[in-house]
Amino acid sequence: MKYKMFVSDYDGTLGKAPENNVDSETLDAINKFIAKGGIFVVCTGRETSSITRICRESGLIGLIASFQGARISDIESGEYLFDGGLDYQTALKILDELECEELIPVAYSGDVFFYNKRNKFIDIYQNAIRLEGIETDVKQKIKTDKMNTSKICWLGEDELVNKVADRMNKKYGGKTIKFNSGAKFLLEAINPEHGKDSAVRFLAKHYGIPLNEIIAVGDSTNDIDLINGEWYGVAVGDGREELKAVADEVTVPFKDKPVKVLLEKYCLND
Repeated sequence: MKYKMFVSDYDGTLGKAPENNVDSETLDAINKFIAKGGIFVVCTGRETSSITRICRESGLIGLIASFQGARISDIESGEYLFDGGLDYQTALKILDELECEELIPVAYSGDVFFYNKRNKFIDIYQNAIRLEGIETDVKQKIKTDKMNTSKICWLGEDELVNKVADRMNKKYGGKTIKFNSGAKFLLEAINPEHGKDSAVRFLAKHYGIPLNEIIAVGDSTNDIDLINGEWYGVAVGDGREELKAVADEVTVPFKDKPVKVLLEKYCLND
């Protein structure tokens, strides 16, 4: 077994909305890997309750990293091992900066999310994650409650989302805040110190696994940190070109079960 830990993004890699399940052949490969002593971890931008439910329904156990790696928790017990994100001052700063854009802000406090006003993008988002948010003045909520956030998102037209992500990353340089578009119509702002790469390092230390014995796979720009580390990073075949450019390998497209293919290639072949 070349790699002892396998870290997988969820949407577009292991599963996707609206089905929100893991196919049986991939699950079989994951279970064989775990039976051999391997560690399988899902690392996603989704909120904790959404990915926890999917993992429980699929029969997966162990740890998961949610909110782009800002939270690490146990699937079975729900216990948090790490809980980070953006402090409320930083959140207010970027909400002020993007207030004039034609984007609807969404902010998370724990597994509860708040949005400014309902529109078609909020409906798509809620359907995808199978959670209902609370309509309120997001900026005022954060300011009044001094509410630190696991993640802030904005929903809007895909072209605008990509344009704003590029502009904001050029401004901030990915240092105090990092912006990405992990899915269509979705702009995310995260704390770069609590990203997917940080989650992999946390998990490696927790399980006592050297970084060079870890493989990670993803499909979108919010997976660049996930696959661009000291471990082996793989991009899904129909993933974003920006991700493929930094990957050690480009594998099959999502429809061909990339997680199954990689497990069989590197972890179940001896």
